[in-house]
Amino acid sequence: MFLMAIYYFIKKTPFHFRLSRTINPAMQPLLTMALNLFVRTLALNFAIYLANAYATGYGKNYIAAQSILMNIWLFFSFFIDGYASAGNAISGKLLGEKSYRKLWQLSKDVSLYSVVISLGLVLVCALFYDSIGWIFNKENSVLILFSGVFWMVLLMQPINAIAFVFDGIFKGLGEAAYLRNTLLAATFLGFWPTLVVADYFGWKLHAIWLVFLVWMLIRAAALVVRFRVLNNRR
Repeated sequence: MFLMAIYYFIKKTPFHFRLSRTINPAMQPLLTMALNLFVRTLALNFAIYLANAYATGYGKNYIAAQSILMNIWLFFSFFIDGYASAGNAISGKLLGEKSYRKLWQLSKDVSLYSVVISLGLVLVCALFYDSIGWIFNKENSVLILFSGVFWMVLLMQPINAIAFVFDGIFKGLGEAAYLRNTLLAATFLGFWPTLVVADYFGWKLHAIWLVFLVWMLIRAAALVVRFRVLNNRR
């Protein structure tokens, strides 16, 4: 992929690798965006670390089941994220063209495709609900814990799809600061406090995945509302 990127950079764009003393005026906004996305990624990884830390505290069977659930959750995320990447690229193009009506239509189309894909993945997993865990672990005690919580991972997939799509669109729109603030709020005002309360009641893995559901609801709702506000202003 790296070699292909270099090839297309040289052959298909007007850019080059020659150094220049002149700094591109777009460099500062780019670095600011990168810093905002870095902070956002820190918040995201903190949430995942916190979930795994709590699961580890419940015992080895719980962290084993949590690892299976998290791997499946991440697989779904990366699978759906491809559509978010398309939204990222196209939304930036449409914003530059000031094609706001097309941008609104893009958000609806990509959201629809992503939700349909997520529901398809949920259906496949529902059909093989009791068999999927065997791919990762053969311990019956781990599989019992996994099966008791897996439905929560499936339940949140359409919500995840909306969150990931608008996450990609907002990157394309250059709204990195809002993405940063959304992740910080979802993690430190939603995820962490809810996890502490749910853990207090002894819900264990159910607590962790209830918290992930809350986390994704906050992210999806904040991005959808913000996008509608921005679109109405234009």
